[in-house]
Amino acid sequence: MAYKNFLVLLVGALFFALASAESVNAFGQIVGVEVNGVNALSGINFANFAGDRIPVLITFRATQNAEDVRIKAWISGERENAVVSERFDTIADRTYTQVVYLPIPSDLDRELDESRKLDIVVESKNQATADEKVIDLTVQRESYQIQILSVQIQSEVKAGTSVPIDVVLKNRGRQSADDNFLKVSIPELGIETRTYFGDLSPIDQGGNVPDKDDAVERRAFLKVPSNVPAGLYTLQLEAYNADSSAKMERKLVILGAGEDTKIVSSATTKTFQTGEKQIYRMTVVNKGTSVGVYEISINAPKELNVEADESVIVVPAGSSRDVELTADSSEEGVYSFSASVQTENGQTIEEKNFKANVQGNGKGSVANNTTVLLTVILAIVFVVLLVVLIVLLTRKPAKTEEFGESYY
Repeated sequence: MAYKNFLVLLVGALFFALASAESVNAFGQIVGVEVNGVNALSGINFANFAGDRIPVLITFRATQNAEDVRIKAWISGERENAVVSERFDTIADRTYTQVVYLPIPSDLDRELDESRKLDIVVESKNQATADEKVIDLTVQRESYQIQILSVQIQSEVKAGTSVPIDVVLKNRGRQSADDNFLKVSIPELGIETRTYFGDLSPIDQGGNVPDKDDAVERRAFLKVPSNVPAGLYTLQLEAYNADSSAKMERKLVILGAGEDTKIVSSATTKTFQTGEKQIYRMTVVNKGTSVGVYEISINAPKELNVEADESVIVVPAGSSRDVELTADSSEEGVYSFSASVQTENGQTIEEKNFKANVQGNGKGSVANNTTVLLTVILAIVFVVLLVVLIVLLTRKPAKTEEFGESYY
């Protein structure tokens, strides 16, 4: 009998010790939980839609002072995605409220709805767990919901080409998604394309049967005009049907149509005389994979005549072509001119600047000097003749003696 009493006392002591230890750790308790504004401790099984983000209000009554307290909440099977409140300290006999926003899982691949649990835990850094609650809830799909599951696209594309875009659409709704389309656009450029994706079942029925799959992959093509300026653009994707839609954006770098073209010029400054013709050369290099058609345009002052040997050139892929620019002028001076290379759609690839130093012709100078010399000589002769004439005109005639007849 005494042995039995001893066992009873021992068990009681252990129970008391455990209860005391629990009371030490339990520095408070959860006294209220509201999900979307509804009391969740009343035994209600909440229905929440997949992909939603719901507010959860937790009311906590502290029985002891505690530091670094936080509240964690998660959906069963999603603990790695738990949401955590800000840390706070508690004072005994005080009530605290915290709100966390909990994401509802959206990956209901094989079911239209699932029973889940909402787990809520209050814990501190030094005093472990104070209290926890487990609440029943149901996660169900929206009636109609389409999702852009994945997008594969090049990061860069050249103007004048088509962009291939691989897209996977998935039906996340409870109902069939009929007549699905995908619109791809770059609003800044005013370009878009539409692709038909067919019908999607809410549950994949297997067998790769059209209209029985819950997801489908298609390739869309967006044509980029060749005259589009190079730069970074926003590519917008919109999947839609009569009941739902989904949007997504991607960044796309568009390279100018002339990005694969390089212009090389030799001497850009030359000196020549009036009346002479001087040739400047530049080389158009096509580094692309397709034939390039280019236009050559000249910008020169009216005193300088500049012409290209060809105004339009065709350069095969991976090749080059020389362009000759012939300049001449009848007036002395230093002139600047430029030659620009453009795509067949008028987009300027590059502009090269040149300078012409036009000097006076040497033959012209000799002729001028001879004229001056002859003029001087003639002037001297004229002056000499004039002096002689004046002297002759002003000279008095010599007197002659008159002798009479003498008779001896």
